[in-house]
Amino acid sequence: MREPTTPEEVRDLHNVLRSDPQRYLRIVNDWIQSNPNNSHAYFDRHFAWMKIGEPERALEDLNKVVELNPQPVALRSRGEVYRHLGEYNKALSDFDRAEAFNPAQWDEAGFGLLYQADCYARLGDEASALAHCARLPDDFWTPGVNGAPSGDKGQVAEQLRRIAADAQRRRQS
Repeated sequence: MREPTTPEEVRDLHNVLRSDPQRYLRIVNDWIQSNPNNSHAYFDRHFAWMKIGEPERALEDLNKVVELNPQPVALRSRGEVYRHLGEYNKALSDFDRAEAFNPAQWDEAGFGLLYQADCYARLGDEASALAHCARLPDDFWTPGVNGAPSGDKGQVAEQLRRIAADAQRRRQS
């Protein structure tokens, strides 16, 4: 399978990821073998590593993507993997770098802010968590993607308060 160039081909490739992650890995590995500097192939492969429970390998691929082509989506994705691994300070560093590319777009999209807020809360920093939450669009709502708080902006803020309080209690014990 060649690299996708149309939305339909991207959909077909991601259907392979969902149904047969090992086949997806073989496909993307072929792209990398034919061009070891293909940042898109490393980015695509990180999805398979996450799908099969290999976040450290996903992180290796995203490190390569950032080395080859440090774009906001790569930094945000690497931040998400760090967040998944519980490395919240590293996640925040990547989220901040991604945000610096285009702060207005970062705020508008919302999920970067949500992940930043969640990281701060898990570090026990309620004030920073709530400051990031306050920047979410007023009509923001989430089902709770990737373990982040769910609900509207107010519901997310309440969950962030609880997460931060729990983190502070754990640090004090």
